Amino acid sequence: MKKTKGFITIATGKEEYYMLARNLLHSYRYFCNSPLPFAILTDRENKYTSEFDDVLVFSHGASCSYLDKLELGEYLPYDITIFIDADCLAYGDLNQLFRYFEGADDFSCFGRVLPLEDQTGWFEYENLGKFKSQVQYVVGLHGGIYYMRRGPVCKQIFDTARNLAPNYSQFKFKGKFETPGDEPLVALSMALNNCKPIPFEREAICCYWEYRDCIEIDISIGRAEITSMPKGKTCLVHWGTRFTKELLYQEQVELLAILEENEYASPRRVRRCKRKYASLMLKERGKTFLSRIRNKMDRILSGK
Repeated sequence: MKKTKGFITIATGKEEYYMLARNLLHSYRYFCNSPLPFAILTDRENKYTSEFDDVLVFSHGASCSYLDKLELGEYLPYDITIFIDADCLAYGDLNQLFRYFEGADDFSCFGRVLPLEDQTGWFEYENLGKFKSQVQYVVGLHGGIYYMRRGPVCKQIFDTARNLAPNYSQFKFKGKFETPGDEPLVALSMALNNCKPIPFEREAICCYWEYRDCIEIDISIGRAEITSMPKGKTCLVHWGTRFTKELLYQEQVELLAILEENEYASPRRVRRCKRKYASLMLKERGKTFLSRIRNKMDRILSGK
């Protein structure tokens, strides 16, 4: 029997997270000629979840935190599943992501395998206590994408990560998470279960917040390109929830809606949309500039 494969994302809690998940779904389907099934793991069904191919509802309630991602092992909808964070948008055919992971472990992601003395991963060897003897390497990873083959190995990754969560603080994980983060827990679980990430590919995913000053983004032509060295395009932009509130993200979503609505009448409406947001962003930059001037003058006048 041919193995099934597809995508999954998570949305719980506030309506905005469901809207983000829907935007991801629409961008995927727009740029993909042969869309695969796309599932959503959620705490309730609503008008947003109805657009997905498969809707999986937490049977015991959701935590509405990063830890919800650690439940993925219990809800995998396909034999081979790629998880994508809801605050991402596609700028190309995401089906190519499966190609990167063809030779990967049953659970994998983009990241780095680091020596034990390294201090740039999600955890440091010296902080592992009783787990030191079980770890042969340190893991650095990006949690925007998880690759999962249904089976005991993948399940064990999530089981171990959940078991580590109650003692999160003792491992002195990296990252400024307000609540325990899934990435540090998954990184340590991968090391404990001998699973490794694959080398990072920027053409597969790019974090907006790392390149916001040197990235050109235009979903109407499927362009997300880093303009600084080393230059390169990406097919998936991970915006980060904070930056989905920016005008640029809002413009991308509105442009996508125009393209989906009427492909043949879209050029004029696309131009109008871009002019509108160019004007809004110019005004926003002007307000920011004036605010900085006022703050500087206040500091000068107060003698600080």
